[in-house]
Amino acid sequence: MNLIFRITRICLVAFFICLINSYAQGAKEVKIEGEKGSWNLLVDGNPFYIKGVGCGVAEGKKKEDYLKLAKELGANCVRTWGIDQGTKEYLDKASKYGLMVDVGIWLNWADSEKGFSYIGDNDYKKNKRKEVLSYVEEFKDHPAVLMWNIGNEAIFFTKSEEEKFALCSFLEELIQEVHGIDPYHPVIYASAGYLDLPYLKKYVPSLDIVGMNAYGSIRAFHSQWDFLGFNKPYIFTEYGPYLTEQRPKDSNGKSEELSDYNKALLYKDFTNQILSFKNYNLGGFVFHLGETTQETMTWWNINEGNFKRQSYWVVYEIFTGKTAPYSAPKIKHLILSKVEALSPGESIEVEVRMPDINKDNYNYEYFLSTAKEGVLQYYVNSYVDAEVIGEGSKVRIKSPEKEGVYRVYCFVKDKKGNISSLNKSICVVK
Repeated sequence: MNLIFRITRICLVAFFICLINSYAQGAKEVKIEGEKGSWNLLVDGNPFYIKGVGCGVAEGKKKEDYLKLAKELGANCVRTWGIDQGTKEYLDKASKYGLMVDVGIWLNWADSEKGFSYIGDNDYKKNKRKEVLSYVEEFKDHPAVLMWNIGNEAIFFTKSEEEKFALCSFLEELIQEVHGIDPYHPVIYASAGYLDLPYLKKYVPSLDIVGMNAYGSIRAFHSQWDFLGFNKPYIFTEYGPYLTEQRPKDSNGKSEELSDYNKALLYKDFTNQILSFKNYNLGGFVFHLGETTQETMTWWNINEGNFKRQSYWVVYEIFTGKTAPYSAPKIKHLILSKVEALSPGESIEVEVRMPDINKDNYNYEYFLSTAKEGVLQYYVNSYVDAEVIGEGSKVRIKSPEKEGVYRVYCFVKDKKGNISSLNKSICVVK
């Protein structure tokens, strides 16, 4: 009996040691210290300035490891947008790479046609509250959790003022309940630029950090936050090149996408602007690493699968303080022989012009895609079957049989895992 007792005692001790170690490796305490102009985010007492990248999925459609790419970028944090993205598998993998997560919790904007309302008691609010609180309870002790990001531009997209007020009231109540469950992680909301800020300032006092999705000069967003008199720090929950509505339209009414090198200049400028306001802000998230097809197949992504764009490398240099080992191919021009009033199946000439150096060592690929814009979803556009005749920097492409507006892309890859692309729209009519 003595032996059985000793074995039992040893097993119990081992169990409690494992339990203690598990807890020690679990939730990190995240808090904000300081005052305006000298704020710091602390993780277990250590300063943590966010060098982040938006990364909605851990694994690509071809099994690409996007969190590994985020780590290689020099990021210390990634952002998700919804509970469907921030799964246990995602958080575990982020933790494996030493990445913290701004954990996204999606709130629908009010839409009476879809049954989303924040006025009064209703099933949507009850179900959403239950979903959010259950999710926080489940993952509050996960070591990858940095903060809870409840809502993304929902106030802006809600049209009714009455619904906006009700949404803010719901958000405030939700934040208080989340604080009650998890006092160790702050709560942030992502505003559509600075347009949601007046509502947050007046109606959501329990918010710990102000989030802003910024496309354009960072200084303007800082100024608006400052003008409104917030006594809490901000984070750029998204930042990147100009929105489609900020770009000129082509002859088919589609927004003209910047070249990869012009985008890279903007990412560099905006990242440095954010750093210039450090301690007013707690960092920011580059938008985007992964494969979102919002606006075009390439508008936002700083990568293409495992291939890296020039924007990836300029952010890498700022995040790591190292010189980028490579630069991406540089496309000067994409020339189409015809872009308007194409007949179904009509053949057009497509030529990509590159600097003379190394151009013969590149691999050229051509694709067509749909051309939807202004749809706030992760996956919007998709590739369309098209016949490509020839190879290299000059080919012919047959237009689709179905009428509509499409985008024609040229992707140029080098042998070291880098890529650039450029696209133009075409219009097919019957």
